[in-house]
Formats: sequence, structure tokens, C-alpha cells
Amino acid sequence: MAHAGRILVWWDRDVDRTGRPIRPDVRLAGHEIWERACQRTQALLDDHGPAAELMENSVAQVSRYLDRLGAPESSEKHGLLMVAFCRGLRRYAAKLNRLELVGGSGELSNRTLDEGWVGQVNARLELARIVRKLRNQSGAVLMLRAAGYEWEDVGRILGKSPAAIRMSFWREINRIRRTSSWRR
Repeated sequence: MAHAGRILVWWDRDVDRTGRPIRPDVRLAGHEIWERACQRTQALLDDHGPAAELMENSVAQVSRYLDRLGAPESSEKHGLLMVAFCRGLRRYAAKLNRLELVGGSGELSNRTLDEGWVGQVNARLELARIVRKLRNQSGAVLMLRAAGYEWEDVGRILGKSPAAIRMSFWREINRIRRTSSWRR
């Protein structure tokens, strides 16, 4: 599967990480479902990058499972491998979607002002992940507040009263707390 001029591949190996042989029928099935696996990863995560590692893990897992059962080699392993891949993908997506509550806007803005560049990059990625959970207006409010704007400034920019903006924003935050895996 090509994406922006690149061909995505996964590292097809004869043995897994522990040195156990991987069944050739499972490896073949991995190659045959690879494009669909990339499409599912892109659709769920909006990023195809994790597909390779997920496929490697799924191929090794299915190979171990079939060896444990003593299943004969055949070419009909696509469904089993796709189920294992999709389960791994859902677990990975759930892990990415877990948000850790850092407090109010004051604590969040302090967190984005980390001195090290790695901390700044991580804080920006975390902030972007939080913004994706918010509706458009609340996302804009969070970004403005994180950039240091006061509620009055945010209200003026969005053309609404600061009190209405603040109340709507915190209502949205509480909705996300109730419906997502955002932890206290």
C-alpha cells in the first residue's frame, strides 16, 4: 500500500522475538491481508505507522496459537489473523485514547511551558489529543487558554460573553470526563 510516495512494509521474519519459528502459512496470510490492515489502522488511528508492529505481533501470536493447537498448515489463515490484528489495533487505540486529567487550564498551561524540547513536544502532542476529543469551539477555547489568553480575550475573539464561553467549555470538559477514559 502506498501513502504519500512511500510503500508501507512490515518486517516479515522467520522467527518471533523469542526465537520461535513463525509458520509460513501465517506469514503468507499476513502479506495477503497487509493492505486491508493498513487501511483499518489508518481509519481508526488516522495514522498508518503502528500497522507494521501490530502485524508482526499478530503474526507471531497466531503462529504460536496454531502451533499450540497442532493445526496443520493451510492457506486459510486470513480470518484468524485479521481478527488478531483488529483486536491488537483496538487495544492500541484504546491505550492512545486514555487521557490523564492534569487539572484546570492553569495547570495545563504550565505543563506546556516545559523547558526541555522533548517535554514541549510531548505536551503539544497531549494537548492535540485532548483537543481532538473536544467539539470545535471548546477545542479553540482550550488552545487559546493554553496560549495564555484570558477568558475575556477568548470571549472577544469568539464573539461571545466570557461567562458563556467559560460555562460551555467546562460543561464540555465534564461531558468528556463522564464518557471517556479520562482519569482523575
